[in-house]
Amino acid sequence: MADKPLNVLIIEDNLDDFFLIQAMLEEVETAEFELKHGETLDEGLKLFDDNTFDVMLLDLGLPDSEGFETFAQSYQHSRQIPIIILTGLKDEKLGNRAVKEGAQDYLVKGEISGPLLSRSINYAIERKNAEKKLLKTEESLKKSLQEKEVLLREIHHRVKNNMQIISSLFNLESTYTTNIEEKKIFEDSQNRVKSMAMIHEKLYQSHDLAKIDFADYIKSLASVLFSSYGVSTDIKLTINVEDVLFDIETAVPCGLIVNELLTNSIKHAFPRDRNGEIIIKLHRDDEENFILTVSDNGVGFPEGLDFKNTDTLGLQLVDTLVRQLEGTIELNKKDGTEFIVTFKELFYKKRM
Repeated sequence: MADKPLNVLIIEDNLDDFFLIQAMLEEVETAEFELKHGETLDEGLKLFDDNTFDVMLLDLGLPDSEGFETFAQSYQHSRQIPIIILTGLKDEKLGNRAVKEGAQDYLVKGEISGPLLSRSINYAIERKNAEKKLLKTEESLKKSLQEKEVLLREIHHRVKNNMQIISSLFNLESTYTTNIEEKKIFEDSQNRVKSMAMIHEKLYQSHDLAKIDFADYIKSLASVLFSSYGVSTDIKLTINVEDVLFDIETAVPCGLIVNELLTNSIKHAFPRDRNGEIIIKLHRDDEENFILTVSDNGVGFPEGLDFKNTDTLGLQLVDTLVRQLEGTIELNKKDGTEFIVTFKELFYKKRM
């Protein structure tokens, strides 16, 4: 015998069927059952509210409720316990539908035996307990994920703030020198830090905290650089970027490359208030490579200068970042200057 009787709520309007079920369960030797009986749905649900049950046996055809609606109301009211549907031969489709919607089992009246009913009750209780454990685990995982998202959002926010402090320090240091070249170095360094800070700002503002809309990022970065260097309205900026989402592994080096190449065009392509256009493009080719192009129709790249072997920090940085992206870079000198960077998206690699 079981240590503890199983409390069974039977909602059945046919007394003959109820007494038959009662007799079947009394004959079961491996378990003990305590039954309570309601003849209507309203009566049965009131019994549920006033008592504690392990399982419900539910007839779908009741005086105050008929068909699937009987199960729907019962399940909504008492979803914390398993429900076993009692059907006639003509109601098997309803029984199947109820099982799909949350009932643990259905039994056809006239085909029920004591052992079958007892086994169905025990299995239903075990499955319901397993569902509860699974739901509890799922809720725990959701809570843990939410906590991690909050933490990650805070980390990105703090990194962005710390980078802004570094940028402000560069700005402060630049006020202590009157040397024009030194001031330019501080300004360039500030913008590099800003370009990275903006990545973290976009990440903590994004929905999933993992990827940023790179088209939106490029527009924001270009706006900051144009403002920082006081670019004339005679210089037109065209941005043609596909809808691309990058994670931080790709976004940071790619963002710095855009920063350096755009800065190079702003500073050197249009001397003496010359007008012109700077174009930034990013698209994906048929082989899943990303093609980043930064071009201008300015005075052109100096002849005889190898852009991969220069003394300028900006182009050295670009070359290093392209290698970090495991990509390639080309220079087209026709009709101005055009840098073409080809790369694949990087994915997170576990650090040792």
